[in-house]
Amino acid sequence: MLALRYVKKGMLWSCMLAVAAAGVQAQDGVVLIDQSRAMAGNVTPGDTPGFPVTLSQPGNYRLTGNLTVADGDTSVIQIVSDSVTLDLNGFTISGPALCTAGPATTCPAIGKGIGVVADGDLNTAPKGVKIHNGSVRGMGLGIKMTGDGSFVEKVNAYRNAGGGITVAGSVVDSSASHNGQFGIIGTIVRGSSARGNLGDGILTDAGGLVTGNISSENGGYGIVVFFGTASGNSMFVNKGSGLFANCPSTVIGNTISSVDQHNIETTGNGCVVVNNAVRQ
Repeated sequence: MLALRYVKKGMLWSCMLAVAAAGVQAQDGVVLIDQSRAMAGNVTPGDTPGFPVTLSQPGNYRLTGNLTVADGDTSVIQIVSDSVTLDLNGFTISGPALCTAGPATTCPAIGKGIGVVADGDLNTAPKGVKIHNGSVRGMGLGIKMTGDGSFVEKVNAYRNAGGGITVAGSVVDSSASHNGQFGIIGTIVRGSSARGNLGDGILTDAGGLVTGNISSENGGYGIVVFFGTASGNSMFVNKGSGLFANCPSTVIGNTISSVDQHNIETTGNGCVVVNNAVRQ
């Protein structure tokens, strides 16, 4: 009986340790990530110590601190599973490739590192990935997600040596500023801003929608639409045309002021361009 009692006590102690460890890792079903967890590894099965942190299972993940890499060729978070939601929780993912702020951004050599990446071809790219509420800076590319249903909300991508945000889906209420290439690429871009990027400000995928955005002081076009719709946007003092549309597209209700080129530039046939306020 005494031996059995000790066995039971040992089992209970082991269970308590397991519960305590799980409490560090998860809260209400959310997996928590900070710098120390990243360095320890095993955030999900197959995640090796250090960066990138690999998220290989569907679920909810949340940062509890800033994540920083010193190598410009190292990505920070790599998502390889469908149906992942990543809450940056107000924290910042940082790399070493910080651009110098200014309307014409000067950046260091572009590294291969990406702040958050969920990449692949049409069949393999993770689908239904969502990222929200934080910042990415100083990376070779801020965010790259190529799977259907990708969604970015309330993210600030700034001073990355490459582009800010590129998503095969929606970018909402976000910003991209002073990046070394483009600001934002998405199928739907709504309520966002692109400012001071070295290249174009906001670009859509074919058939996309750009609405309610502000794009200013970029080194290329303010907004680029391919066979899509641009409505209710404001574009100011971009180096290229304020808005470029590949026809057939609909350009309606925008406010545009350009410096060096045209306010609205179109190519091809069949564009609808109405009710825009333009001025030099």
